[in-house]
Amino acid sequence: MHSEQPVMSDFAQLQLADAIVNHRGAKSYALSRPDGLKFIHTVGSREEPLTSPFDASSFNDENTVRKTIEFRLPGEWMNFWDGFDAWSVTYITCHSNRLFGKTLSIEQVRDGYKPCVSRRGTYPPTLRCKINLSGSNVVRCWSSAGARVDVPEEFRGLELVPRVTVMHLYVMGRDIGWVSQIGDLMCSEVSQSCPF
Repeated sequence: MHSEQPVMSDFAQLQLADAIVNHRGAKSYALSRPDGLKFIHTVGSREEPLTSPFDASSFNDENTVRKTIEFRLPGEWMNFWDGFDAWSVTYITCHSNRLFGKTLSIEQVRDGYKPCVSRRGTYPPTLRCKINLSGSNVVRCWSSAGARVDVPEEFRGLELVPRVTVMHLYVMGRDIGWVSQIGDLMCSEVSQSCPF
């Protein structure tokens, strides 16, 4: 895995496909770059890994293999995802007629938009992603030396470098937001240094 610096100019090249409607009537819009490739970023680095304040969880079905995980964001990555959220609101507003069949104001989009960066009180901002813990799309986990390792029993307490793919925009009722998924994850024990 290699380290990437956040580049906000990437956003201008992104585009949303037309809606796909599932059996329950929920809409999703695939995100891609003009070359057809997915929007993928390695967030953090070996030198500056992320941590997760909680273990991966599912709020309504703990037996599911697809769970949610949150990563604490350092400043440069918080700025990157805040920039992506700002771009998203503008793009959705400008393309609302094509996407939703009606023109929405930027205020209407902002009202329903769920940012990628979660902020709760005085806690550090976090990036919320989906992670598959088993099955055909199981996350590939790596050591800091680049070797494949088993999916950890718990992510809290580890140093983590996720490779995040922004898969698609979802629309459920008035809520609009992104589904981001972890395909690869570097996992290592928190490094300890002598305090003396």
